[in-house]
Amino acid sequence: MSALLRRYVPIVGWLPSYDRRLLTGDAVAGLSVWALLVPQALAYASLAGVPAQYGLYTSFVALVAYAIFGTSRHLAQGPSAAVCAVSAAAITPIIGSSALGSETAIGWTAALAIATGLVYLALGVLRMGWVSTFLSKAVMAGFVLGFSIGIIIDQSQKLLGVDAGDGSYAQELWEMVKALPDTSTTTLAVGLGSLAVLLAMRRFLPRWPRMLMVVAAAIALSAALDLSSHGVAVTGHVPTGLPSVGLPGVGWSETSALLVGALSIVFVGYSESLASARAMASRHHYEIDTDQELIAQGFACGAAGFVGGFASDGSLSKTSVAEAAGQQTQMASLVNAVLVLLTMLLLAGLFEDLPSATLGAVVIDAMVGLVTFVDWRRYYRVNRADWVFFMGAGVGILFIGITQGILIGVVLSLLLLIARSSRTSVRELGRDPRTGRFHVLSRHEGLELTPGVRIARVDGPLFFADADAFRTRIREISADAGTPGRVIVDAEAVLLTDTDGADILAQVAGELASEGSTLELAAVHPPVLALWRRAGLIDAVGEDAVFATVEEAVAAPPPIRVPSLR
Repeated sequence: MSALLRRYVPIVGWLPSYDRRLLTGDAVAGLSVWALLVPQALAYASLAGVPAQYGLYTSFVALVAYAIFGTSRHLAQGPSAAVCAVSAAAITPIIGSSALGSETAIGWTAALAIATGLVYLALGVLRMGWVSTFLSKAVMAGFVLGFSIGIIIDQSQKLLGVDAGDGSYAQELWEMVKALPDTSTTTLAVGLGSLAVLLAMRRFLPRWPRMLMVVAAAIALSAALDLSSHGVAVTGHVPTGLPSVGLPGVGWSETSALLVGALSIVFVGYSESLASARAMASRHHYEIDTDQELIAQGFACGAAGFVGGFASDGSLSKTSVAEAAGQQTQMASLVNAVLVLLTMLLLAGLFEDLPSATLGAVVIDAMVGLVTFVDWRRYYRVNRADWVFFMGAGVGILFIGITQGILIGVVLSLLLLIARSSRTSVRELGRDPRTGRFHVLSRHEGLELTPGVRIARVDGPLFFADADAFRTRIREISADAGTPGRVIVDAEAVLLTDTDGADILAQVAGELASEGSTLELAAVHPPVLALWRRAGLIDAVGEDAVFATVEEAVAAPPPIRVPSLR
């Protein structure tokens, strides 16, 4: 029971033996991340379509949940711009854009967070941590670029003080251009001023808590000049105190509509979380449990839903700040959670005069660091196929929609996987007379061919995607062997196969047999051999046509076949 508890609740393993000498570094890290987290939480809440205080609620429970269930010592859990954008995109078709920020939006956003948590937990219990590798890096890079540009477009409305309406990011941009004559000069001054200071501090004072400082200055300026009376939108009432805990007021029969949104959040959020956790684990030489990370993310998202919050993830930017500040354990997250709790209890009311334009500037500042065309140039130069998938994901996000863009990315990743898997090479081998070893004919000189025998090495999986291409190549090689001849398939590199792979081998064996030739198998891994045996392939070629090595197959006499009477 103790081992099981440590497996699924890692905090019971490290907290009792916590080294108090690490507390100073963890406390400083917690304070440093708090200074970044609070402004982002307020800004990202509006991005998710809920009131600002729900960003604080989400941050508090997410930090505590991850500290209890996570396996990374450095990961900083919290609101994410990409996840919040996906969350808003998932509920908007259900409730309409006019309902964003209302009680209806709060309920549906919380329900989406709980649904996301359940999906995470199911994947974790089923030990499906491998889903993090489902999306190719090219597709994920396209997501990041598309999200970043799109969120900058979306938040630019706040800097201008205009409403660009609904639709894709491209449509928002067009509507925003048309609304430029309605720009609020005062709002634009506040927004551009906030953004200019943030970008200047990013460039010249990167270690300073620029977001917290700009937010504090904007609040003071707004209160002193009464900016709200000059047409500048402000956060408004931010209640002080603890959140209420309970299920969202959404019927469970209706939450099936959120499944696509929940899966989209998992794809985007888990990829960022695991990338951050793995980077820190590699740098500090320890291991993380990818399946337990799914469970930790599930509890973090689900807990946020029970307090009316939204889904979160492990942030690379906040994690980097935590590591630079000296974080050694998840005690830093607990310290951060205490500071967020104090903010909720004592300081929340101070944010009532915070200009929405400043919140937009905070989000844009965070996205600016992600907008880079290095990947665009790299993929174009290195691999045009990767570049097409990179562009497809990014363009889909910008011109079609977030959820649709993610779906496009998933489909592109599947196509990329199938395309690359269907190009398993089949190369002919020859014998080196000096060593007796077999090598690829096209890559070595002086190799000898055994009369009447041709050896074909399969360099990769043999399954449905490449079955036909495999048959064509084997028939090309067998044509050189003469009749009767022997074709030996070197299967040492075949670690993945299926029924189609077995069937195509059986088909080739039958075609060769009708010509008086034989198909033989060498160096077959036991699991692959077992599958081929169950599929009837071994019955088709004969037990005496299966050899432990290529050398053994070449040295053996040809198998004797009794012609079929059919």
